[in-house]
Amino acid sequence: MEELKKKLENLKKFFEGKKVIVAYSGGVDSSLVAKIASDTTETLAITIDNGFFSEDAIKKAEIRAKKYGIRHKVIKLENVKMHELEEPITQLKKNPTNRCYLCKKIMAIILINEKEKLGYDLIVDGTIYDDLFEDRPGIQAFREHGIKSPLAEFKISKKDVYELSNYLGMEIPKKETCLATRIRFNQEITEEKLKRVEMAEKFLSKYIKGTLRVRDDGGIARIEVNKDEIKKFFNEEFTKMVVDELKKLGFERVSLDLEGYKRPLKIKNK
Repeated sequence: MEELKKKLENLKKFFEGKKVIVAYSGGVDSSLVAKIASDTTETLAITIDNGFFSEDAIKKAEIRAKKYGIRHKVIKLENVKMHELEEPITQLKKNPTNRCYLCKKIMAIILINEKEKLGYDLIVDGTIYDDLFEDRPGIQAFREHGIKSPLAEFKISKKDVYELSNYLGMEIPKKETCLATRIRFNQEITEEKLKRVEMAEKFLSKYIKGTLRVRDDGGIARIEVNKDEIKKFFNEEFTKMVVDELKKLGFERVSLDLEGYKRPLKIKNK
């Protein structure tokens, strides 16, 4: 516990005397950073709503910030008019293999604009030490734009994040994931596709426990669930209900991945 308290003090010292903007998703990592920064100095948590997360996820981020006394601002990408964003946004909608890099680049440009406009000193995110050992192109985009990651800098792991959150009396939120990851690379990302994926997963979550993904592959829904949930789809009545509902949402066909949920293949690309 003493080592953990030392890391907490290091974070506080990192923020002292600075006006801080936090790239805030409402997840456990960025919430912890925003809470510690907010308790230490003038802080503004900013959520960029690019349509890749559900409306429910954005609302939960707002509620969470309010609960812990964190000043919070949501910026809708559709309302941002900046010439330097036109090209990366156009490319992002095409859903290339460097989608994550482009997404974070767009966020970084917006955050820097807010920092300069409001007179803040520093932008930070919730990247943890563990993330540095995974293929995460978004980290590179943030680094290129000078965004700092104090959790990673002080070698704070996910386990540390959970323990610090508990120590500070913060609840551990359910992990929200990017809806754009449900669409196969090089297939255009549209509002319609994102919405039908969101609604399909919301519907299925009433019946499926654990991890659930509905992937959109050219209009075909591919359902991924944990292996112990696959057997539910062998019930003809349940399967018919699922197929009928997903077709109402606009999917042409509905399929089940018999290998169960698996993380998408990482493609290393800037």
